[in-house]
Amino acid sequence: MKMRNAFHDAYPQAPVHILIIPRKPISQLRKAESGDAELLGHLLIVAKDIAKELNLDEGFRIVINDGDNAGQSV
Repeated sequence: MKMRNAFHDAYPQAPVHILIIPRKPISQLRKAESGDAELLGHLLIVAKDIAKELNLDEGFRIVINDGDNAGQSV
């Protein structure tokens, strides 16, 4: 079973804008627990793999918006 969902953002803020969301509900990074470390690391590997699939060979950016003041909308 996949540990996450990944899809193109319906309202992209960049030419390539992919959302990667864990299936385990973690509403904000600050609410993650020590036991979530493997899942959170997995999400970074997924981001790397998706970037490779999309030929983003020159680099890519990862953003985590945590809370309303940081622009979190999902």
